[in-house]
Amino acid sequence: MSTASPRRTEQTEIERKYDVHESAEVPDLAGVGEGTGTDAPVVVGLGHDDPVELAATYWDTVDHTLLGARTTLRRREGGGDAGWHLKLPPSAGTSGRREVHWPLGDPDEPVPDALRRLVEARLRGRPVHPVLRLETTRRVTRLLDGSGRRLAELADDVVRASNPDTGVLRTWREWEVELAPGVDGDEGERLLDAVAERLESAGASVSSSKSKLARGLGSESAVSRADSGDGTSGADVSTAPAAPAPAVPAPKKKSAAAFVASAAAGLRDELLVVDAAVRDDEPDAVHRLRTTMRRLRVLLTVWDGVLDAELAATVVAGAAHVGHVSGAARDVEVARGRVSTRASSAPAGFVAAQATGRLDARLGERRGEAVGDVRRLLDSGAWFDLLDAVDALVAAPATGEHAADPADELSAARLRAERKRTKRAVRAGLTALDATDGESGAEAAPALHAGRKAARRLRYALEADRPRSGSGRGRARRAEAVQDALGEHRDALAAVRTVREVAAFAHRSGEDSFGYGVLAILEVRQAEDALRRFRRAARRL
Repeated sequence: MSTASPRRTEQTEIERKYDVHESAEVPDLAGVGEGTGTDAPVVVGLGHDDPVELAATYWDTVDHTLLGARTTLRRREGGGDAGWHLKLPPSAGTSGRREVHWPLGDPDEPVPDALRRLVEARLRGRPVHPVLRLETTRRVTRLLDGSGRRLAELADDVVRASNPDTGVLRTWREWEVELAPGVDGDEGERLLDAVAERLESAGASVSSSKSKLARGLGSESAVSRADSGDGTSGADVSTAPAAPAPAVPAPKKKSAAAFVASAAAGLRDELLVVDAAVRDDEPDAVHRLRTTMRRLRVLLTVWDGVLDAELAATVVAGAAHVGHVSGAARDVEVARGRVSTRASSAPAGFVAAQATGRLDARLGERRGEAVGDVRRLLDSGAWFDLLDAVDALVAAPATGEHAADPADELSAARLRAERKRTKRAVRAGLTALDATDGESGAEAAPALHAGRKAARRLRYALEADRPRSGSGRGRARRAEAVQDALGEHRDALAAVRTVREVAAFAHRSGEDSFGYGVLAILEVRQAEDALRRFRRAARRL
């Protein structure tokens, strides 16, 4: 699968690598897939390309941050895909790596901003420099089906790696099988399995190295066997390896520490993905950022006393600040969408285009300011410090007084307390609502907002616990119903305030303000309907 922007292109890379002796011959792959008893595609024809010379310079930090994150950034010259390449690890639930391309510029050009921002959450402001140069002689065999459709490519690579920092040279040979675009899923896996059987019968073995970069740097044990007769040659860095850092003892299985640390690690990984999405201005990215930070806060607040207390407090405080900044941008995005929806639901001719245009322009200005605040935050030391703190929290020994508690017992107690807390907050909201005169519930807004936050916290806590317990879905949905109804009420009242503000300006400018009144009335009706839904949801909570 591939996508494109004005200059950037993307694709999903699904491949397997094999170590092979320098004297091995590429086997005949015609007929691969026949007689396997599976639905694997059958290779009917082969195409052979002339050898090409490739040169790639890999960029990373001094301590190889990107390599440690299974990410590679390179500038390649030669072949049909010359350009900057950024390879990102597979997303959750996928097998292929995301590969992003950017065209070449001058030979001494810096890393393109369009690629750097995709990994800034990993780099966190640190500089990158060339860490390895690879020169590869590549011979490609194209695997075709009966119609001539390309199924995959086998690249026979002879690689020469030079490290500019150490002067160490390494050479090796490898085979790389990559599926063609459109060949994926079960079909692709069956084809790769069939090709693997043929290659391994010719003496190949599954690569002991995760990437050419890792092998070229000597970052994996495979490289230390450079002169052992496996077809590679070269030298390792002469200095003795540093003593390994003391291992942090893993928390006991089914303990509260194991559960909370695992959940926090998952949210940390999501933050790294969302950071790039916000920098890339992807739809709904700001909302995902705010939601992920809220879920992290809920996890560490509801299950307090499990992980390191000082680090947890740092993360909770930082997450609250990020939520505040991103919340402003998200609220404006919601308001813009509401203007369009309400205008389309009004009777024909009741809301003039001038009114919706002025509202959209005003909200567009606010969004630009708010999104700018979010992006400045993501480029700040405070954001990078927060990510460092989350990393440290996940990696640090769990020292909380409840770390060794059984996860099922602690979670049950904490969730019972959350349900009681939420019910109290919702009852307080209903009491405040009953005491107001207006049907829109504006006077009860503070109490209703507190009820909404409590319902959201309960929902997120239940959803955090569900992968462990396998239960809580129904309760989470009921909490979500309360959250959604009160969220709609809050958004409707906010929209009324915005419409009135812009209408006042339009009136002073001599414009007809009738359409603004229509929009305000429609939003008031939405608020009233939301309160009716809230009452029903509160009874089922």
